[in-house]
Formats: sequence, C-alpha cells, structure tokens
Amino acid sequence: MTTARVAVALGSNLGDRASTLAAAVAALSPILESPRCSPWYDTEPVGVGPQPRFLNGVVVGETTLTLHAFFHQLMTIEARL
Repeated sequence: MTTARVAVALGSNLGDRASTLAAAVAALSPILESPRCSPWYDTEPVGVGPQPRFLNGVVVGETTLTLHAFFHQLMTIEARL
C-alpha cells in the first residue's frame, strides 16, 4: 500500500470560523495519518469582493487513499461543513 504526503489548505469566513476549522480537522483525522496543523491566520479577503475576514491554515499528513478517493472525501467534508 502506497502512502502519500498531502497538505490541505483550510479556510472559513462565515459563522464561528474557529469551530468550523476544528470540525474540518476532526473530519480529516480518519483519512490522515499523523496529521499536523499550522496556526490559524486571520486574513482579509482578496479578489472576492466584499466578504467577512477569513481564518486560514493548513493540515499536513499522510494518506493511503488514491488521489480521486482523497479528493472525494475532501468534497464530502466541505459539503457537510
């Protein structure tokens, strides 16, 4: 079984941003081995018109999923959150 190292950029600008990102990290835990999370950064929206500020960060880990399966899991998590 092949393991791939992946980095997932996360961001939220609606509602309780920190709770949404914590839920995203928790949802990634079953598909990532040894996940590590960067600090969260509060940033202004750029190139998207007037919107609330974003909270952004990155989660890095390893997965045994194929690229297609990993992407499908990411889209499922995003739709749920």
